[in-house]
Amino acid sequence: MMNKNNKPQQNTEIYQRTATAIKHGIDFLLKQQQEDGNFEGQLSASTFPSCAFAWIQLAQGKTPETDLVDWFINNQNEQGAWGLDAANQSNPESTLFVRLILEQVCKNTSTERLEQTISRIPHNPLDLALVKLAYAAFNQFDWQKLTVPKSTLPLMKIMKNLSRIPMLQAILKPPKNKLPPVDMFNTSLFEELFIAEQHTLVPVFILIELNTSRRDNMIDALLTWLKSRVLSDGSWFRVNYITALSILALIELNKNEYDDPDIPDLIKTGIEWLRATQNPDGGCREALNLNIWDTALSIIALTEIDAEYNDSTEIIQKAAQWLVEHQNDDGGWAFSGLRDSTLPTDADDTALATLSIIRAKMESAEAKKSIERGIEWLKQNQGKDGSWSTYQPGQGDVGCVSITAHAIEALLASGNSQEYITRGVNWLCSNIKNEGYWDDLWLAKRTYGTACALSALVKAGFAEAPEIAKGVQWLEQTQNADGGWGEDMFGHPTDSTIEQTAWCTYALLIVNNESQAAKNGISFLLKNQRDNGSWQESCVGIYWEVIGGYSDPIYASVFPILALNQYIMNSDLQ
Repeated sequence: MMNKNNKPQQNTEIYQRTATAIKHGIDFLLKQQQEDGNFEGQLSASTFPSCAFAWIQLAQGKTPETDLVDWFINNQNEQGAWGLDAANQSNPESTLFVRLILEQVCKNTSTERLEQTISRIPHNPLDLALVKLAYAAFNQFDWQKLTVPKSTLPLMKIMKNLSRIPMLQAILKPPKNKLPPVDMFNTSLFEELFIAEQHTLVPVFILIELNTSRRDNMIDALLTWLKSRVLSDGSWFRVNYITALSILALIELNKNEYDDPDIPDLIKTGIEWLRATQNPDGGCREALNLNIWDTALSIIALTEIDAEYNDSTEIIQKAAQWLVEHQNDDGGWAFSGLRDSTLPTDADDTALATLSIIRAKMESAEAKKSIERGIEWLKQNQGKDGSWSTYQPGQGDVGCVSITAHAIEALLASGNSQEYITRGVNWLCSNIKNEGYWDDLWLAKRTYGTACALSALVKAGFAEAPEIAKGVQWLEQTQNADGGWGEDMFGHPTDSTIEQTAWCTYALLIVNNESQAAKNGISFLLKNQRDNGSWQESCVGIYWEVIGGYSDPIYASVFPILALNQYIMNSDLQ
């Protein structure tokens, strides 16, 4: 909260502009709160989820609905291609996937507009295995050529062990043009995969097995695994593409008259869930929502702000109570709220949800117990190296900069956690790149990793760490001429985005409230706020490299509010 004894004079122009921007930003953010108390932004549609939904309709002998086909046509870029996500930078794999879908649509319902769209599509060679899978499903690729031979499994095991050596990780990444053999399912290699990879591969293995060896015992085992992972809402992992692949596998089992009475209902409920991921523009988003994270971020922003801008105590506590009610049985939180603990806990949502409930200052015994359980989950799931990974350490996962930073902030707020904090700080310091930035996994990319690391190090009392100066220098060197920051999910520079400008500005102000680069960032944010208090959202969230990213209007509100508040709270505006 702002120290009122040090508050600058109200009549200064920059103070008034910033204060007004904060107030209007909060007014817009509060409109994103749902009736139940949670905050939830409308995520943007992506190409792979949209193609997968169309693929399901084609697999059922239907023509994909008009608004979905229109989404493909409307999102073709000037090069005649499609991007992975809302950024719409031409991507060969996305373009090949859309070409396949539209050519199948054209066989059933041809229009001049559709034919013109197809005629503009550039030709790319098939490379990505998951796209080859779709082509195989329409008899345009050989099923036998999708996977590496079973005989390579021992070599894969050796490569997996070698990839644990940090200097070899980048070199020994598995190929993307081939899928592993189905027999991998019965090995320890499968158990060591990242949880989302497991959920992706099992339905893929079913499809491959049905079209190659057709071993009943293997299909039985794969189907048993798949059925055991369906969530109470009918989805798998609450993710579009994983759910779509699972439904496609079930559809093919049904076509092959596989004897399982549960399959028709699983298909029906799964498709109903997928339809809930379809946006008003016709395209499909990859995740149903990110309401845990959106809610936690919103609470954190609202609790930073002085009550004179908006007294949101009741709103904050209602949102925090919603988080308490959606805590998993193990003490953590999943990325999307389900009350039955069937969606796995992840460290990032656990850290921010716990922090936000602490910040909400709820007095109930239930809330205090919720905080204790969240903190205990974080302590128990810190990696041996001091980092926090997305899920549980050792499950095909790696330490993540932003998650480690968020866990440190939650532990700082809870108190009595110095041992865990110090280990996390040491990991952050050891993972800065030679150029002075930190890479992140889940938001774009170097700016977010660097901003989170800097903020956590300063808040943890390590303001004199030499890594901070290196990180500040990197941010200053990568600032765009307009005062903002921008990069894509691969770390390549782009036009400035609101979100990246905001979190870079916030971090620089945490380090030094007189930073000129931060002041330039503030000017960018003030200049680009809309009349309704919002800012233009950009594609800064990352699902995974195959799928691409997403935009979320919550991000484009929360991060600017935090940056503007940090500026007005600590600067001597005269």
